[in-house]
Amino acid sequence: MPSKYQLWLTYNGETEKIQFPVLPEVINIKNGSGNKSVSVAGLGEIVVKQDPTAVIISFSCFFPAAEFPGIQVKSITPPQTLVDKITKWKNSDKPVHFIITGTSVNLFCTIEDFPVSEKKGDVGTIYYSITLKEYREVAARQIKIENSKAVIPSNSAPERTDNRVPPKTYTVVSGDCLWNIAKKYLGSGSRYIDIYNLNTDIIKNPNLIYPGQVLKLPT
Repeated sequence: MPSKYQLWLTYNGETEKIQFPVLPEVINIKNGSGNKSVSVAGLGEIVVKQDPTAVIISFSCFFPAAEFPGIQVKSITPPQTLVDKITKWKNSDKPVHFIITGTSVNLFCTIEDFPVSEKKGDVGTIYYSITLKEYREVAARQIKIENSKAVIPSNSAPERTDNRVPPKTYTVVSGDCLWNIAKKYLGSGSRYIDIYNLNTDIIKNPNLIYPGQVLKLPT
């Protein structure tokens, strides 16, 4: 029976999503203060207040190859598909969005570590461990020093992190067709329908494209 708690990892402005199919037994959340102690002659130890360190979240579980009573999703996604997607996100320069529904855990993260393995006797199931680190964008602020302005970096995060990936584009030339474009840039001509679905604002018929049209390509 599905739990009220769900683990989600999303990417590219929430357009790509993974719900973890099995809840891990333990989720480790490390949230240090970042404070430092120093000794000062005549005063003893004092604490220098620092900004909080980034939250680190880690857990281990598995992607099942078949349904079983403890599963949290309506249908099984092939484990290798999930591994490939998370690996792609890990290698990207954009953060992911990690959410545990029913809790206050809702933050943008980088994927620091994602080892996977398979076990004998459990064909197709992939076991994994994942470590996520809170992502903070660096903003600039101004301070006034002796009637002059200096810009210094600040680690304060904006209200919302933009992790959207700019779409790749292709400009149509004479003789092009969606099938050939898909085969050249997406690896399979049958993916022409993906290009069409992404560009219905300018393509009315997938069999008719014109030189000069700028098409968005799927990632």
